[in-house]
Amino acid sequence: MYNGLVSGSVERGDAPAGEARRSGRRGRLSPLAIVLLYAAFGVAWILTSDKALALVVRDEARREALATAKGTCYVVVTATLLFVLIRRNERARRTRDEEVRTVLDGMADAVLVVRGDGVVLDVNAAAVELFAANEAADLLLPAAELWDRLHLRRTDGSKVPYGATATRRALDGEVVPSYDARVRTLDGREALVSVSAAPVGSGARDARGARAVVVVRDVGEVQQFEEMREEFLATAAHELRTPLAVVKAYAQLMHKRGDGDPAALEVIARQIDRLTRIVQQLLDVSRFRVGGAELRRERFDISALVAEIAQAAEAGAEGCRILVVTRAPAEVVGDRERIGQVVASLLDNAVRFSPTGGDVETAVERRGQEAVVSVRDHGLGIAPERQGRIFERFYRAHAGTAHDYGGLGLGLDMSKEIVSRHGGRIGFRSEPGQGSTFWFALPLAPEHRA
Repeated sequence: MYNGLVSGSVERGDAPAGEARRSGRRGRLSPLAIVLLYAAFGVAWILTSDKALALVVRDEARREALATAKGTCYVVVTATLLFVLIRRNERARRTRDEEVRTVLDGMADAVLVVRGDGVVLDVNAAAVELFAANEAADLLLPAAELWDRLHLRRTDGSKVPYGATATRRALDGEVVPSYDARVRTLDGREALVSVSAAPVGSGARDARGARAVVVVRDVGEVQQFEEMREEFLATAAHELRTPLAVVKAYAQLMHKRGDGDPAALEVIARQIDRLTRIVQQLLDVSRFRVGGAELRRERFDISALVAEIAQAAEAGAEGCRILVVTRAPAEVVGDRERIGQVVASLLDNAVRFSPTGGDVETAVERRGQEAVVSVRDHGLGIAPERQGRIFERFYRAHAGTAHDYGGLGLGLDMSKEIVSRHGGRIGFRSEPGQGSTFWFALPLAPEHRA
């Protein structure tokens, strides 16, 4: 049982297991080395012992008796040599196995090693704890039976067929990136987990020779924390709206009565509007994340929507033209207001980071079964080392630079969430100093597809 775990896990070459493998190899000999040592000793014995015996003993009868003793001695010596070598190898293997076992049992994630025929060979201590088993033996079952007992399901509640599980796919040679799923532990508790798997070893791929390592992480607490954070942000944003509205109302009242400096009151009103927009952004993002905002589905022409929003954005963009290119109507089904929010966010970013007097180019086109909207600017661009985090919430690519124009870094995160919920894709291309092109693609309405 345990040998399967070692042979599978060490071959992955992760840092602790790789170190254990190297230290184990320093203390053991390969089977080839043992055979070569045995052969070398045997050849040396045969070549030297017969000649030495012939030179020392002249009496043939006595020489034959000594030859028998020599043969017996050869068997004893070689058996002793083999015993020493095998024992040394066994001791080194046991040390290596103990090191690997210590590493695996020290892992916070559950690890299952599965043989090619689908049988779970071994599990670590975290797996026993996560699945609420009495002992490891309770989990050493055919993987199909184990996942059935654990009621493995997708996050929407639908059952995952064994052929589609990470276990089966890894045994077929696929590296399966982590995805969320639900299980019911052996004590009846529901758990949200993240599952990933990978094939291990480079040996035989027959039914018993293949190996797969499945890693399961409990992400229920992480999800709970995320929900608490979203609820806090939504509550805080909601509570801020009322005092902001009151302050603005009194500022407007003072301006109407002629009290105070009109220019100062105008500044106050503008800043309150800015704060109100930020608070509304926080509220929208938080509600959307926790599922409080439902999408209203309708059929509409996204080309017309983009043209409408671009016209409104150009009116507020000082010294910047927004050019719109639409090659043909492109109808989609979705929440028109939310999709418009994505377009407005991309246009706002493009205008903000464009040089004075620069153009922003917006295009809508049909590509296969998708409507693709792109927004291109010729401004600052994004540094390569910052591009990987561009869609993270609260991340601002130009924060801390001379081109930091403020904002909460919510627009792109919200845009990605909206597009994803519509079954679409979003991405960008950017070169520092050459500008950026942000795009998103949505499925065309059924009757509108090519």
